[in-house]
Amino acid sequence: MTKLKILTLNQPGITDFSAARNKLMQVVKTDWILFLDSDETLPLEINPDHLDKHYNYSFKRQDWFLGKKLRFGETSRLTFVRLVQPHTGKWQGKVHERFISALAVKALNQPLLHRRRLTISQFLDRLNYYSSLRVEESSHFSIFELLFYPWGKFVKNYFFHLGFLDGIPGLAMAFLMSLHSLAVRVKQYENT
Repeated sequence: MTKLKILTLNQPGITDFSAARNKLMQVVKTDWILFLDSDETLPLEINPDHLDKHYNYSFKRQDWFLGKKLRFGETSRLTFVRLVQPHTGKWQGKVHERFISALAVKALNQPLLHRRRLTISQFLDRLNYYSSLRVEESSHFSIFELLFYPWGKFVKNYFFHLGFLDGIPGLAMAFLMSLHSLAVRVKQYENT
């Protein structure tokens, strides 16, 4: 019988999310690991006996913000590799980590539900924390990126990815993702 272990990173103060995931992955003795963030759930159980060992698996994430499901914008397009076989790869990146493996990735049909139950103040605290971790990964400052990336991110999310169709939550998400991009670049400048 194939075994599956669900792991959730929910301890505060993680400064390297890949290192934390890789450490957990080394001690688990199962065929499959499903990694979830503390604000994520899967609506259906996964039967590990139906999984193909030639793949690791990804999920399309269904994002909720300010009590509303976001159907548009950047977050409606995100997919994440989260169902992996131990010792087939490793996590990379201090924050917004990715699973790197030689195995192909297959998408599962069920969504990964991401329900943020945060106030705007809490969201801004996380944005500040994650942007600082991002700068630890790359402190290279570019005036071009500072001037154009934050605005471009807003325009892309709100207009091209139709975030405006999600109403106030779509506007807030597009603005906050743009603010994150700005915070990273200003912090990179601060470190020069």
